[in-house]
Amino acid sequence: MNQYPFLRQALFIADLEEPSEKIISDITIKVEKADGDLVYRQADNVGPGDGSFVFQLSGKHEKQVAKKAEHLFAIDANDKVINRVRWPRNRKEQRQTEKIYGWTVLWGTRNSNDMYSDPLYDKVEYLIWITVEAWYKDTEDDNNRFGELVERNYRVTIYKKPSEGFDKLVERSCPQENLYLTTDVIIRGYVDKDSDLLEISGRLAELCQLFQEEVYFNGMKDILDKGNVRGASGKFGSVEVLCAEMCGYDRVMLQDSSSYVTFQLRPEGRCLYVLGQGGRLPQIRNLVKTVMKIWNNPENRTAFQSDGDIRVM
Repeated sequence: MNQYPFLRQALFIADLEEPSEKIISDITIKVEKADGDLVYRQADNVGPGDGSFVFQLSGKHEKQVAKKAEHLFAIDANDKVINRVRWPRNRKEQRQTEKIYGWTVLWGTRNSNDMYSDPLYDKVEYLIWITVEAWYKDTEDDNNRFGELVERNYRVTIYKKPSEGFDKLVERSCPQENLYLTTDVIIRGYVDKDSDLLEISGRLAELCQLFQEEVYFNGMKDILDKGNVRGASGKFGSVEVLCAEMCGYDRVMLQDSSSYVTFQLRPEGRCLYVLGQGGRLPQIRNLVKTVMKIWNNPENRTAFQSDGDIRVM
């Protein structure tokens, strides 16, 4: 707090709209240099206003529900908050609002035509991202699932100005490399006819085609079909592969510690298609390329075996 005095003001502003609940159960603070992933980062707000909530089936937060709110602030040389991003408060609003990326915090004015003016590049010294997650006892009342507050956690990342400056960072960043892809993001690309997202969707489809030809119909599906259960799994380098039949559909997921992609095959179908993903395009590309490279050596295929414990993917 002494090293970065602006933290106090930013934490005061960051709230889940329950201003009386000032409890902080845990706070984690990191310092990094701003990068392209931050430029195209989007908030993932859950809870306020639309009845959604976070939950866990087991573990520490079993029988609890949570709200999550994320904030991005611009800080000047005097350690003052000079701008913030007004993210949609929940996923319903996100689908109805013009897409908003992290780079918008570097502009002072958002105009009615969704254009930005009054650049702040020369004034901003730091960007700060704050995620607030509050867990409550689950009332199991669908009208209001949030009971007594259990804990409230803050995750804070302070981003220093890159050596080339924020303006050059934004200029050399692009959604094809830096945007975190979810199903909602891809669907929105189709609805809005967003050329960048349509291009990304095409690249995902091509990765799916390559995986289908080089891996899935090149021995992997045979192992799934010939097993004594309709499930199989294996580890290929850092990538885990899970396969199972779900409601008559064959589904295969590739995942590592930071990303995943899921492909699906319709009953009697001949082509896989992309069902969902979480990660940036280079991360998803690495998942597919890693499995393809290892699978091409037949000796490595023994790592993929029948597995009856796969239920949900």
